[in-house]
Amino acid sequence: MKTMKDIRKSYRFAGKDEENLPQLAEILLPVSNELARDFYDFLMEDPRTATYFPTSEAVKRRHETIKGWFRLVLTGPYDSRLMMRLEKIGQVHVKIGLEGHYVNAAMAFIRTLCVRHVIAAVPERYEREDLLETLNKVLDISLDVMTGSYREAELKKVFLSYRVESSLVQWSERFVHGLNLILTIGLLIMAVGVASLFAYDVIFAYTGNLEKGVIKALGSLLILWMLIELLHTEVRHLRGGKFRVRVFVELAMVAFIRKLFVASFDKQDPVTFGLLLGAMGTLGLVFFLVGRTDDRA
Repeated sequence: MKTMKDIRKSYRFAGKDEENLPQLAEILLPVSNELARDFYDFLMEDPRTATYFPTSEAVKRRHETIKGWFRLVLTGPYDSRLMMRLEKIGQVHVKIGLEGHYVNAAMAFIRTLCVRHVIAAVPERYEREDLLETLNKVLDISLDVMTGSYREAELKKVFLSYRVESSLVQWSERFVHGLNLILTIGLLIMAVGVASLFAYDVIFAYTGNLEKGVIKALGSLLILWMLIELLHTEVRHLRGGKFRVRVFVELAMVAFIRKLFVASFDKQDPVTFGLLLGAMGTLGLVFFLVGRTDDRA
Protein backbone atom coordinates (compact mmCIF):
# COMPACT_ATOMS: atom_id res chain seq x y z
CA MET A 1 0.00 0.00 0.00
CA LYS A 2 1.35 3.43 -0.95
CA THR A 3 2.17 6.01 1.70
CA MET A 4 2.03 9.80 1.46
CA LYS A 5 5.80 9.75 1.10
CA ASP A 6 5.46 7.54 -2.00
CA ILE A 7 2.76 9.77 -3.46
CA ARG A 8 4.77 12.95 -2.83
CA LYS A 9 7.71 11.35 -4.62
CA SER A 10 5.55 10.29 -7.59
CA TYR A 11 4.23 13.83 -8.05
CA ARG A 12 7.62 15.42 -7.23
CA PHE A 13 6.03 17.34 -4.41
CA ALA A 14 9.09 18.86 -2.70
CA GLY A 15 10.10 21.64 -0.33
CA LYS A 16 9.45 24.34 -2.92
CA ASP A 17 5.83 23.24 -3.19
CA GLU A 18 5.39 23.36 0.57
CA GLU A 19 6.78 26.90 0.50
CA ASN A 20 4.19 27.84 -2.13
CA LEU A 21 1.25 26.53 -0.11
CA PRO A 22 0.92 29.58 2.22
CA GLN A 23 0.80 31.94 -0.76
CA LEU A 24 -1.80 29.76 -2.48
CA ALA A 25 -3.83 29.68 0.72
CA GLU A 26 -3.59 33.46 0.97
CA ILE A 27 -4.99 33.79 -2.56
CA LEU A 28 -7.64 31.08 -2.54
CA LEU A 29 -8.96 30.68 1.00
CA PRO A 30 -10.63 34.14 1.00
CA VAL A 31 -12.71 33.04 -1.99
CA SER A 32 -13.67 29.67 -0.48
CA ASN A 33 -17.30 30.80 0.03
CA GLU A 34 -17.53 31.78 -3.61
CA LEU A 35 -15.92 28.52 -4.64
CA ALA A 36 -18.36 26.51 -2.48
CA ARG A 37 -21.32 28.35 -4.00
CA ASP A 38 -20.13 27.86 -7.59
CA PHE A 39 -19.32 24.24 -6.86
CA TYR A 40 -22.83 23.67 -5.49
CA ASP A 41 -24.35 25.25 -8.62
CA PHE A 42 -22.18 22.94 -10.71
CA LEU A 43 -23.42 19.87 -8.82
CA MET A 44 -27.04 20.92 -9.15
CA GLU A 45 -26.74 21.05 -12.94
CA ASP A 46 -26.58 17.26 -13.08
CA PRO A 47 -29.75 15.39 -12.00
CA ARG A 48 -27.64 12.53 -10.65
CA THR A 49 -25.55 14.64 -8.26
CA ALA A 50 -28.49 16.94 -7.44
CA THR A 51 -30.23 14.04 -5.69
CA TYR A 52 -27.64 14.24 -2.89
CA PHE A 53 -28.97 17.67 -1.81
CA PRO A 54 -32.67 17.19 -1.09
CA THR A 55 -32.78 19.76 1.73
CA SER A 56 -31.26 23.13 2.60
CA GLU A 57 -29.44 21.41 5.49
CA ALA A 58 -27.74 19.08 3.04
CA VAL A 59 -26.67 22.07 0.94
CA LYS A 60 -25.23 23.79 4.00
CA ARG A 61 -23.27 20.67 4.97
CA ARG A 62 -21.89 20.44 1.44
CA HIS A 63 -20.72 24.06 1.60
CA GLU A 64 -18.87 23.38 4.85
CA THR A 65 -17.46 20.11 3.54
CA ILE A 66 -15.98 21.64 0.40
CA LYS A 67 -14.51 24.55 2.36
CA GLY A 68 -12.99 22.14 4.89
CA TRP A 69 -11.42 20.07 2.11
CA PHE A 70 -10.16 23.24 0.41
CA ARG A 71 -8.50 24.41 3.61
CA LEU A 72 -7.04 20.95 4.12
CA VAL A 73 -5.27 20.73 0.74
CA LEU A 74 -3.99 24.32 0.87
CA THR A 75 -2.54 24.22 4.38
CA GLY A 76 -1.22 20.66 4.70
CA PRO A 77 1.03 19.35 6.02
CA TYR A 78 1.26 16.58 3.45
CA ASP A 79 1.77 13.67 5.81
CA SER A 80 0.02 10.43 6.78
CA ARG A 81 -2.71 12.25 8.71
CA LEU A 82 -3.68 14.25 5.64
CA MET A 83 -3.74 11.06 3.61
CA MET A 84 -6.07 9.41 6.13
CA ARG A 85 -8.47 12.36 6.01
CA LEU A 86 -8.50 12.34 2.20
CA GLU A 87 -9.08 8.59 2.20
CA LYS A 88 -12.04 9.07 4.51
CA ILE A 89 -13.55 11.57 2.07
CA GLY A 90 -13.16 9.05 -0.74
CA GLN A 91 -14.72 6.31 1.39
CA VAL A 92 -17.75 8.51 2.06
CA HIS A 93 -18.15 9.01 -1.71
CA VAL A 94 -18.03 5.25 -2.23
CA LYS A 95 -20.47 4.65 0.63
CA ILE A 96 -23.12 7.00 -0.76
CA GLY A 97 -22.71 5.48 -4.22
CA LEU A 98 -21.23 8.50 -6.00
CA GLU A 99 -19.47 7.38 -9.17
CA GLY A 100 -15.79 8.21 -9.60
CA HIS A 101 -16.62 10.01 -12.84
CA TYR A 102 -18.35 12.80 -10.89
CA VAL A 103 -15.39 13.16 -8.51
CA ASN A 104 -13.04 13.64 -11.46
CA ALA A 105 -15.41 16.11 -13.14
CA ALA A 106 -15.79 18.07 -9.88
CA MET A 107 -12.02 18.28 -9.48
CA ALA A 108 -11.67 19.62 -13.02
CA PHE A 109 -14.27 22.29 -12.22
CA ILE A 110 -12.49 23.30 -9.00
CA ARG A 111 -9.15 23.39 -10.81
CA THR A 112 -10.54 25.80 -13.39
CA LEU A 113 -11.85 28.15 -10.67
CA CYS A 114 -8.58 28.06 -8.74
CA VAL A 115 -6.44 28.68 -11.81
CA ARG A 116 -8.61 31.65 -12.72
CA HIS A 117 -8.14 33.24 -9.28
CA VAL A 118 -4.38 32.60 -9.22
CA ILE A 119 -3.94 34.16 -12.66
CA ALA A 120 -5.95 37.21 -11.56
CA ALA A 121 -3.97 37.59 -8.30
CA VAL A 122 -0.39 37.04 -9.55
CA PRO A 123 0.65 39.21 -12.50
CA GLU A 124 4.31 38.11 -12.56
CA ARG A 125 4.63 35.24 -15.05
CA TYR A 126 7.26 32.98 -13.46
CA GLU A 127 5.81 33.28 -9.97
CA ARG A 128 2.34 32.51 -11.35
CA GLU A 129 3.56 29.43 -13.22
CA ASP A 130 5.36 28.22 -10.09
CA LEU A 131 2.20 28.59 -8.00
CA LEU A 132 0.03 26.91 -10.63
CA GLU A 133 2.42 23.97 -10.77
CA THR A 134 2.06 23.51 -7.01
CA LEU A 135 -1.71 23.96 -7.25
CA ASN A 136 -1.98 21.21 -9.86
CA LYS A 137 0.14 18.91 -7.72
CA VAL A 138 -1.96 19.31 -4.57
CA LEU A 139 -5.22 18.85 -6.50
CA ASP A 140 -3.85 15.78 -8.28
CA ILE A 141 -2.61 14.28 -5.02
CA SER A 142 -5.99 14.86 -3.41
CA LEU A 143 -7.79 13.30 -6.37
CA ASP A 144 -5.37 10.37 -6.39
CA VAL A 145 -5.92 9.53 -2.73
CA MET A 146 -9.71 9.96 -2.86
CA THR A 147 -10.19 7.88 -6.00
CA GLY A 148 -7.98 5.22 -4.43
CA SER A 149 -11.01 4.37 -2.29
CA TYR A 150 -12.91 3.55 -5.48
CA ARG A 151 -10.11 1.25 -6.63
CA GLU A 152 -10.12 -0.55 -3.29
CA ALA A 153 -13.91 -0.94 -3.41
CA GLU A 154 -13.74 -2.35 -6.94
CA LEU A 155 -10.93 -4.73 -5.98
CA LYS A 156 -12.99 -6.01 -3.05
CA LYS A 157 -15.86 -6.71 -5.42
CA VAL A 158 -13.54 -8.45 -7.86
CA PHE A 159 -11.89 -10.51 -5.13
CA LEU A 160 -15.26 -11.51 -3.70
CA SER A 161 -16.47 -12.47 -7.16
CA TYR A 162 -13.22 -14.33 -7.77
CA ARG A 163 -13.53 -16.25 -4.49
CA VAL A 164 -17.14 -17.21 -5.22
CA GLU A 165 -16.30 -18.18 -8.78
CA SER A 166 -13.23 -20.12 -7.69
CA SER A 167 -15.19 -22.01 -5.02
CA LEU A 168 -17.97 -22.78 -7.51
CA VAL A 169 -15.50 -24.03 -10.11
CA GLN A 170 -13.68 -26.18 -7.55
CA TRP A 171 -16.95 -27.64 -6.28
CA SER A 172 -18.13 -28.30 -9.84
CA GLU A 173 -14.85 -30.00 -10.73
CA ARG A 174 -15.09 -32.24 -7.68
CA PHE A 175 -18.74 -33.03 -8.44
CA VAL A 176 -17.97 -33.89 -12.07
CA HIS A 177 -14.97 -35.95 -10.95
CA GLY A 178 -17.28 -37.84 -8.59
CA LEU A 179 -19.76 -38.47 -11.40
CA ASN A 180 -16.92 -39.75 -13.58
CA LEU A 181 -15.92 -42.14 -10.80
CA ILE A 182 -19.52 -43.37 -10.62
CA LEU A 183 -19.49 -43.80 -14.40
CA THR A 184 -16.26 -45.78 -14.19
CA ILE A 185 -17.73 -48.04 -11.51
CA GLY A 186 -20.84 -48.51 -13.65
CA LEU A 187 -18.70 -49.47 -16.64
CA LEU A 188 -16.83 -51.97 -14.51
CA ILE A 189 -20.10 -53.54 -13.36
CA MET A 190 -21.34 -53.67 -16.95
CA ALA A 191 -18.07 -55.22 -18.08
CA VAL A 192 -18.47 -57.93 -15.46
CA GLY A 193 -22.04 -58.48 -16.65
CA VAL A 194 -21.02 -58.73 -20.32
CA ALA A 195 -18.16 -61.07 -19.37
CA SER A 196 -20.74 -63.26 -17.63
CA LEU A 197 -22.95 -63.09 -20.72
CA PHE A 198 -19.99 -64.09 -22.89
CA ALA A 199 -19.34 -67.06 -20.61
CA TYR A 200 -23.03 -68.03 -20.81
CA ASP A 201 -22.96 -67.83 -24.64
CA VAL A 202 -19.86 -70.04 -24.77
CA ILE A 203 -21.51 -72.60 -22.52
CA PHE A 204 -24.66 -72.39 -24.66
CA ALA A 205 -22.56 -72.99 -27.79
CA TYR A 206 -21.10 -76.19 -26.39
CA THR A 207 -24.30 -77.48 -24.83
CA GLY A 208 -26.84 -76.36 -27.40
CA ASN A 209 -26.76 -74.86 -30.88
CA LEU A 210 -23.05 -74.53 -31.62
CA GLU A 211 -23.37 -72.24 -34.63
CA LYS A 212 -25.85 -69.85 -33.04
CA GLY A 213 -24.04 -69.91 -29.70
CA VAL A 214 -20.70 -69.02 -31.33
CA ILE A 215 -22.26 -66.05 -33.11
CA LYS A 216 -23.85 -64.80 -29.88
CA ALA A 217 -20.59 -65.33 -28.02
CA LEU A 218 -18.77 -63.35 -30.70
CA GLY A 219 -21.30 -60.50 -30.33
CA SER A 220 -20.87 -60.50 -26.54
CA LEU A 221 -17.12 -60.49 -27.01
CA LEU A 222 -17.37 -57.44 -29.26
CA ILE A 223 -19.44 -55.60 -26.64
CA LEU A 224 -16.96 -56.57 -23.93
CA TRP A 225 -14.15 -55.23 -26.09
CA MET A 226 -15.97 -51.94 -26.50
CA LEU A 227 -16.63 -51.68 -22.76
CA ILE A 228 -12.92 -52.11 -22.21
CA GLU A 229 -12.31 -49.28 -24.68
CA LEU A 230 -14.83 -47.13 -22.81
CA LEU A 231 -13.09 -47.89 -19.53
CA HIS A 232 -9.71 -46.95 -21.02
CA THR A 233 -11.19 -43.71 -22.35
CA GLU A 234 -12.81 -42.86 -19.02
CA VAL A 235 -9.61 -43.57 -17.10
CA ARG A 236 -7.64 -41.35 -19.48
CA HIS A 237 -10.31 -38.66 -19.06
CA LEU A 238 -10.02 -38.86 -15.26
CA ARG A 239 -6.27 -38.36 -15.63
CA GLY A 240 -6.84 -35.23 -17.73
CA GLY A 241 -6.80 -36.81 -21.17
CA LYS A 242 -8.83 -35.78 -24.19
CA PHE A 243 -12.48 -36.83 -24.47
CA ARG A 244 -12.99 -39.08 -27.53
CA VAL A 245 -16.40 -39.07 -29.22
CA ARG A 246 -15.25 -41.74 -31.66
CA VAL A 247 -15.44 -44.40 -28.94
CA PHE A 248 -19.22 -43.99 -28.70
CA VAL A 249 -19.59 -44.28 -32.45
CA GLU A 250 -17.52 -47.44 -32.32
CA LEU A 251 -19.78 -48.79 -29.57
CA ALA A 252 -22.86 -48.12 -31.70
CA MET A 253 -21.23 -49.86 -34.67
CA VAL A 254 -20.40 -52.92 -32.57
CA ALA A 255 -23.99 -53.05 -31.31
CA PHE A 256 -25.26 -53.04 -34.91
CA ILE A 257 -22.72 -55.69 -35.94
CA ARG A 258 -23.96 -57.88 -33.11
CA LYS A 259 -27.54 -57.19 -34.20
CA LEU A 260 -26.65 -58.27 -37.74
CA PHE A 261 -25.12 -61.48 -36.44
CA VAL A 262 -28.23 -62.29 -34.45
CA ALA A 263 -30.56 -61.21 -37.27
CA SER A 264 -28.86 -63.61 -39.67
CA PHE A 265 -29.91 -66.54 -37.46
CA ASP A 266 -33.32 -65.20 -36.43
CA LYS A 267 -34.36 -65.13 -40.11
CA GLN A 268 -35.34 -61.45 -40.13
CA ASP A 269 -37.24 -60.18 -43.17
CA PRO A 270 -35.16 -58.52 -45.93
CA VAL A 271 -36.49 -55.03 -45.15
CA THR A 272 -35.35 -55.19 -41.53
CA PHE A 273 -32.01 -56.61 -42.56
CA GLY A 274 -31.63 -53.87 -45.19
CA LEU A 275 -32.42 -51.18 -42.61
CA LEU A 276 -29.76 -52.61 -40.31
CA LEU A 277 -27.23 -52.55 -43.13
CA GLY A 278 -28.21 -48.95 -44.02
CA ALA A 279 -27.83 -47.86 -40.40
CA MET A 280 -24.47 -49.63 -40.31
CA GLY A 281 -23.34 -47.73 -43.40
CA THR A 282 -24.48 -44.42 -41.88
CA LEU A 283 -22.53 -45.15 -38.70
CA GLY A 284 -19.50 -45.99 -40.83
CA LEU A 285 -19.72 -42.56 -42.49
CA VAL A 286 -20.11 -40.85 -39.08
CA PHE A 287 -17.13 -42.82 -37.79
CA PHE A 288 -15.05 -41.65 -40.74
CA LEU A 289 -16.00 -37.99 -40.25
CA VAL A 290 -15.51 -38.06 -36.47
CA GLY A 291 -12.16 -39.79 -36.95
CA ARG A 292 -10.97 -37.00 -39.27
CA THR A 293 -12.08 -34.36 -36.77
CA ASP A 294 -10.27 -36.09 -33.88
CA ASP A 295 -7.10 -36.42 -35.95
CA ARG A 296 -7.09 -32.68 -36.73
CA ALA A 297 -7.62 -31.78 -33.06
